Amino acid sequence: QLSEITGTNPGGIGRQPPTQSSSSSSATAAALRHQDELIDDLAIGVGRLKTQTHMIHDESKAHVHLLNEMDANVDLANAGLEDETRRAMRLREEKSVWRLHLVIVGLSVLLFLLILMGLS
Repeated sequence: QLSEITGTNPGGIGRQPPTQSSSSSSATAAALRHQDELIDDLAIGVGRLKTQTHMIHDESKAHVHLLNEMDANVDLANAGLEDETRRAMRLREEKSVWRLHLVIVGLSVLLFLLILMGLS
């Protein structure tokens, strides 16, 4: 009875009773099975993370490509806008020069008429 309570053999040999040994080994086996299931779940989760990581990497590469294209398009549009601005400025200057020429011609005609009136 003492050996059942203490879990030791009175003869000094450290053997456990067969009932405790079998329950201990079954508990250990159950714990190992549970750990294996947890490890399998972790492996599945890591596999999903790896797949998602590859998808995110591919998507980010696509975004970089789109941003590079957009940058090139913005540069092209900016250059076109600068060209059109220069053209508009030239047209504005030409229009101003045309008005100036018209004023010069008008004043010249007026001067000519005044000189004619002064001579008569």
